[in-house]
Amino acid sequence: MSTAGATGVAGAAISVQGVSKHYRDVVALDRVRLDIRAGEFLTLLGASGSGKSTLLNIIAGFVPATEGTIRVADRDLTRVPPQKRDLGMVFQHYALFPHMNVFDNVAFPLRRRRVRKDEVRRRVLEALDTVELAHLVERRPSELSGGQQQRVAFARAIVFHPSVLLMDEPLGALDKRLREQLQLEIKRLHRELGITFVFVTHDQQEALAMSDRIALLRDGRVVQVGEPTELYERPAERYTAEFLGESNVFVCDVRDGVCHDAPTGRMLHTAGRVPGTRADVVVRPEKLRLLPAGTEPPAASNALTATVRETIYLGSEFRSELVVDDGRVLVVRVPASEPPPTPGASVVVTWDADAAVVLPADGAANDGAANDGAANDGAGNGGAGIAATSPSAAAEPAAEISSPSTR
Repeated sequence: MSTAGATGVAGAAISVQGVSKHYRDVVALDRVRLDIRAGEFLTLLGASGSGKSTLLNIIAGFVPATEGTIRVADRDLTRVPPQKRDLGMVFQHYALFPHMNVFDNVAFPLRRRRVRKDEVRRRVLEALDTVELAHLVERRPSELSGGQQQRVAFARAIVFHPSVLLMDEPLGALDKRLREQLQLEIKRLHRELGITFVFVTHDQQEALAMSDRIALLRDGRVVQVGEPTELYERPAERYTAEFLGESNVFVCDVRDGVCHDAPTGRMLHTAGRVPGTRADVVVRPEKLRLLPAGTEPPAASNALTATVRETIYLGSEFRSELVVDDGRVLVVRVPASEPPPTPGASVVVTWDADAAVVLPADGAANDGAANDGAANDGAGNGGAGIAATSPSAAAEPAAEISSPSTR
């Protein structure tokens, strides 16, 4: 259930059941199952070619599914044309009519629906007031900034009071500062309207900042669905850990439920016993602590000796790359309130056992099981449904920095 917002319209639940999309021999989506809750802000996140925009366009009706069904508010929309689905849509490049002023652009969907003239005016001004543009009704798109044009596109998408608003990378064409400003405005709109938002982006920070839940896609499949903190702090597989933020990954041999660093045989302390024979131990850069060389690390913590290779200042923190004695590279993030790690300095790198996330090694969980597994049902990320994520895992170094910018 969802409480109706400012428009008096409640958000609708969306059910994606076994949806596939094939373009000849190319599989853009592979039996995707996803349940979107009424009134939530769900982000479809993934790299280029992951299938996120294809899925959004199938929900919108612009692209037909090869197989599967789309239901909105328990209504089967699979074969309903887009203009009869009553779903709002915001495109990356706005799609405003250049020959119309702001008022007429926003009024367009109402006039197509043959709404009374007085009601058109009331709703248009209401929508423009919601996006704080009521004072610009006479301007044309060419007379507006990029942010103002995007607000007009939002107003047009909500003016007919849809229960679902679909957004295909709507902030992708804006500069960083304006994008961050509009992120806050979109969250405000979601809170005030109370309708279901489905948002597509490749930007991990955008997804973390805006979403109630995130559905991470890869190669046409849903890898994991959960709240932003869940995907970041408790990734279900290595791909999630690597795509959402930076990660230090240690490949380990598991003996008697204990992880041993594969290259050195050194035992790595983790929280609880570890199943299987191979595992990836993931430690986020902010979970690492640096101590001066020769310092005794805390009991039961993990410790490695390393040399600081480089440090850069990022405003709120320092980011340092460290070279471990065996040549592997780790990354650590230190708050700007602390002294910056000095390049060339010898340090002891430590982390607590509960700071590490232990995942089955790529291919060890279910050998790339079909997309109908638990990791893709929209309900969570049970270990039994973890799929293989990296065909080249065996050739990768046993510890490495992973981030979207370096992958």
